[in-house]
Amino acid sequence: MITLPLSADALAATRFAISPLMHAGAVLHPCRTNAVPHGSLPSREVTDVLQDKRLHLLAAVRKVVHTFAPVFYAPVFLTPPPPAGRPPDPHEDLHRVATAPSHLVARQISRLLGAEPQRTPAASAALRILRDAVDRGERDFADQLACEMDAFWDGHLARQWSAVAAHAEEDITLRTRLLADYGMGSALESLHEAFCYGDGSLRLLDRLTAEVPGGTPLVLFPSPLAHNWLLSVDPRGERPVYLIYPTRPQAASARPNPEAEQAMSEVIGPTRCALLADLDVPRTTTQLAALQHLSPSTVSYHLARLHRAGLVTRARIRNCVYYQRSHEPSGAL
Repeated sequence: MITLPLSADALAATRFAISPLMHAGAVLHPCRTNAVPHGSLPSREVTDVLQDKRLHLLAAVRKVVHTFAPVFYAPVFLTPPPPAGRPPDPHEDLHRVATAPSHLVARQISRLLGAEPQRTPAASAALRILRDAVDRGERDFADQLACEMDAFWDGHLARQWSAVAAHAEEDITLRTRLLADYGMGSALESLHEAFCYGDGSLRLLDRLTAEVPGGTPLVLFPSPLAHNWLLSVDPRGERPVYLIYPTRPQAASARPNPEAEQAMSEVIGPTRCALLADLDVPRTTTQLAALQHLSPSTVSYHLARLHRAGLVTRARIRNCVYYQRSHEPSGAL
């Protein structure tokens, strides 16, 4: 279990954000499995892409970051805190990486160079690549890494960025509604089934154990490209703790086309079809009733039938039950 103490001040400063670099990090992270969300790349394919495009420095950083499990570290200049308000343009983020002050790059990259990776040829080779790049100068190091990240972004993430950002904004709207109704603790617990908040700490269920120093606020990044949560901590406290959590694919890509919706309506009826269309994100019976102008009891009846058919999933958060559309129907209406 990973324990993340959150003081009152840290909790008050905790916020949600959207960041192109965090989405890229969710895709590049070496602990990804080969079963990943639609539109993302499995770990094996990420490795192949980095090799084919000769993105050797980015591949080396990716390899060394893995040695910090279960609480990961990436140099702060690679993960600049996202500005409040609008999501940054991807190339704006990369420009900040390329132009990071040399003294900051030198200090922060030393953390990676001091890693003690497993004694494998691949890990040792990755450290050699990092040392060779730093020896050519910190400014060149940052510029080369930004260029390689830019090549990876343009080739594999740029086309879906607008849909990814829109979905992340939709998820943040949902979480802030939970925060308003039930408080920050419930909002944090809603991010992932492995999260539990209580006694001033957020606990993340994991097979490994770690305790993160307290007093640092969280920045929470929803990502439909992440297959699992990822926690990144800067040991010097130069930036907040970053927590990426996975979300479902964008509703626009998950919704049936009009012909499919008509066919579905003929099978399950227009009311249940309309309820399914609104369950691209988790919602309660009360929320669905307001959206569809139905009584809560009517919605509850239909949801029970949809759940029995395997068309929706449900999860309890405190005193509320949230329903969401399933992608693996298994029952019978």
